[in-house]
Amino acid sequence: MANDSALMIEWGMPIEGRETKALEEFMNHVQWWTQLKSSGKISDFRIYGPLVGNIEQRAGFIIIEGTDKQIHDLHTSEEFRSNLNKVIIVGHNINVTLLETGDAMTTRMQRYGKNLKERLG
Repeated sequence: MANDSALMIEWGMPIEGRETKALEEFMNHVQWWTQLKSSGKISDFRIYGPLVGNIEQRAGFIIIEGTDKQIHDLHTSEEFRSNLNKVIIVGHNINVTLLETGDAMTTRMQRYGKNLKERLG
């Protein structure tokens, strides 16, 4: 199965006064993502922490990869929505983006090229 989908979850700095709870939530989420991977519900995940830029708005993000089905099942699950709410309660600038990757991006660019060629003649 090809990893054609990904989910990016971005977060900013914690809401003032909720820093300890935000750190606790982060650690709980790392455990949850690890469980998702070991149980085969996702293919992989990677956590990133920017070194430059507006760190207050974008303190970190995770990319979760999987098949279309894995990512769809994850982001539509009650567990995901509940865990997302726990993050929203303690942090600023929470953003979730559904992504294409792998072969899906190749197909996307081929489709774009075909449409461009048709448009330009």
